[in-house]
Amino acid sequence: VEGCCAQVSCSGLSQSMVMLRCSSLLLLLQAAQGFEWMAHIKAPSIGNLLKSHTGSRFGDKKLVVITGTSSGLGLATTKALLRTEKYHVIGGVRNLEKMSVVAEEEGINLDHFTPVHLDLASYASVHRFVEELEKLRGDRPIDRLACNAAVYQPTLDYPKWTEDGHEQQHQINYFSHFLLTSKVMPMMEGSDDARICMLGSVTGNDNTVGGGGVYPIADLKELDGLELGCKKPIAMMDGYNFNGAKAYKDTKLACMMTCNMLHERFHRSTGIAFSSVYPGCIAETPLFREKRPWFRKLFPVFMKYITGGFVGEEEAGQRLFQVLHDPRCRKSGVYWGWNGGPREGREDSLEKGGQITGAGGAGGGWDSIFENDQSGKVLNKDLMMKLWKYTTEVTGADWPEAFLPKSPCPTLKVIEAATSILGVIEERARMEASRQGEGAQIIANRDLPREERRKSLEQMLLALDKTPKDQKQLEDDLLRTSGMAPAAQKEVNVVKQFKPVSTQASIEDVVVPEVDDPLLEEEKGPPKMIPGHELLGDTPVVFQPQNVMTMARVGQPLSEVASQADVFIRYKCRKGECKTCAVNIDGKWVSACQTKIEPQAPGQHFAVRVRPVSEAQKRKEKVAFFSPESIQDGFFNNAFGVLGFVKEGLAADDDFEVRMARERRIQQMVAEKAKHGSQKLRGV
Repeated sequence: VEGCCAQVSCSGLSQSMVMLRCSSLLLLLQAAQGFEWMAHIKAPSIGNLLKSHTGSRFGDKKLVVITGTSSGLGLATTKALLRTEKYHVIGGVRNLEKMSVVAEEEGINLDHFTPVHLDLASYASVHRFVEELEKLRGDRPIDRLACNAAVYQPTLDYPKWTEDGHEQQHQINYFSHFLLTSKVMPMMEGSDDARICMLGSVTGNDNTVGGGGVYPIADLKELDGLELGCKKPIAMMDGYNFNGAKAYKDTKLACMMTCNMLHERFHRSTGIAFSSVYPGCIAETPLFREKRPWFRKLFPVFMKYITGGFVGEEEAGQRLFQVLHDPRCRKSGVYWGWNGGPREGREDSLEKGGQITGAGGAGGGWDSIFENDQSGKVLNKDLMMKLWKYTTEVTGADWPEAFLPKSPCPTLKVIEAATSILGVIEERARMEASRQGEGAQIIANRDLPREERRKSLEQMLLALDKTPKDQKQLEDDLLRTSGMAPAAQKEVNVVKQFKPVSTQASIEDVVVPEVDDPLLEEEKGPPKMIPGHELLGDTPVVFQPQNVMTMARVGQPLSEVASQADVFIRYKCRKGECKTCAVNIDGKWVSACQTKIEPQAPGQHFAVRVRPVSEAQKRKEKVAFFSPESIQDGFFNNAFGVLGFVKEGLAADDDFEVRMARERRIQQMVAEKAKHGSQKLRGV
């Protein structure tokens, strides 16, 4: 019995010892977890101290990287970001001298803007830009990346090539941005609100009229060209003969597909919000610099009065700014658009300088942003995976470790029915020309070695190459498509038109006969600030009877602020003579089209009372697409559009010449700076 008791006692003692040891081990593990933070401490090396010093100079501002900030959408977005004083923008630009001139012209504060050389036509330049970016950011994460820069070369029958052997549009618009994104993503670690945005386009989304009803249609097919390297003489990702307009559209389709792939692969693991955006057709942008002068003159008028898709550079900049800034745009995997309903109110467009509602991008302010639909091509997961694989191989990008049916709108069906025959004929001719004889069979045979297929494709495309043999013609073509502004065609008093406009413009008194007096309307309590508008300016502006508040800049046109706040004002002559746009400010009737925001005392706001406009005037009731009423409305809608197009087209010369004169003036100033060896911008 004593032996049994002793055995039991020893057994219990051993169990107690085991439990004690396990408990001690658990306590040690818990204590070790408490010191996990020490693993992130780095030795105080000179390199770390320098990076910490570099990062501290940005203060509490978020770091934004934007490509193509010297003109167009990139410049407008940069100005919108800097106005908030919440961001430091690092601009990737090809021409630092031009950026210097533009920064001086636009009054950009170089304390909050750092330009860095970036030539997207060179992978080597992308790598140098990333190295410079790594030095600049110090210990700070990159918070935003906007892949904005692009070129559009639709007028040549032959491709232009980069130093890496790619067709220019493919490398600048897509390949280099793909590589840049792979390099910047790791720099975003530690950001509490990291976002990457790629510029898409209606032309790359074929479930819209602009993308699916206008030849050539964006279509990557089976990516034969990209699979085989997409290097000279293989210009197109689809592997067929070159088409400049299609090349641009294909790159936009590829950017949108890549954004979706980034979302699926990395959003959950990194927290980065990946999105694409179409801010509208910026018809006056330098993107169209290679189009002929008559096109650049009339295209903005056409987009205003015929399609309704026109968006000015400043408004488009506000839209991209919103995607980078608005808390609502933290959502990943979205293709952002604005006010994408069908076009309406054509008769009002004549009174608003061509502005109409809808048309897949035109019109709509801050609160009209919505998650746009993507076409079946954009959402094609099988092709998306091939695009990802082949582009990674072509660019050498290093990454961390469904197909939906197309549902076109009724308008697209009508447009397609009218244009499909021409589109089919044109596309078939292009494809057949690239696939003739024995070489076509070799390319189609995927069992053959890849090198043999590539050589056959190169031989066929070289035989179709339309590059001129005449050196003079080649030089003339390259000069015409180099982006230089065309020579002045007539004398215009440009100096007078470029006179700086005072931001302290006085309010013009006008007499408004027989208008409803909005002052009689009962107040509705304190005005409500529109969400997300707090950082749009430094002067509060209140609109009544809407009872809404937004923020604006001193000197900003009142018409622009009203559009920003989604407040409807009727316009006609836009000269302050017809009094159609009369609003009430401080008890006086003034023309909204001639009024600018004036400075206010602390605690005061700029109060504007707008004449009530019935909903029937703003927007006619929608009817069935094929009803007699809709056909009648459509006829008058288009008649008003054609009338406006003819009227404004005849008067477009002066406006066009002013825009071209500004481009020539900047080119001349850039040349002068380069000639005198001007000092480089700070930070580069």
